[in-house]
Amino acid sequence: MKRSLELTTLSREHHQSLRLANHCLKTAAAGDREQCRALCQHILRIFDKELDPHFRKEEASIFNITAAMGGEIHDLGLRLAEEHEQMRAMAAKMGQGDCGKLAAFGKLLKEHTRLEERKLFPLVEAQFSNDQLAQIQEKTQDSPGQHNTCYQP
Repeated sequence: MKRSLELTTLSREHHQSLRLANHCLKTAAAGDREQCRALCQHILRIFDKELDPHFRKEEASIFNITAAMGGEIHDLGLRLAEEHEQMRAMAAKMGQGDCGKLAAFGKLLKEHTRLEERKLFPLVEAQFSNDQLAQIQEKTQDSPGQHNTCYQP
């Protein structure tokens, strides 16, 4: 799906999120406790470097705008922000050795990412002003040479 320039950094990061989500689901389904623990530890290592900064970029650049809007985009912003909080809590529990959360984390991350790509981003592209879109790009732009690759175990 062709994305507006202002959303390309977030969309690129979403690709990596989906790879991680699928890996979580496959690892949990395989049931190998050692692989599950290793992936939970990987998530813990990358959460503060990759996932949480991505969430914060969305919250600062998109959700603060949708909060002032009405209708579906407002409700979607609230839901997605709540899902960020759920994933933060899940990651914290994984860090404490709760590998039972791996499949639930993968499922939520996958559904969440798809909802942003398939529902939120088209609404943003249709309803945000050019100035609002420019704010997104400004707040989410990668630094030169920065690429989000830590999602890959």
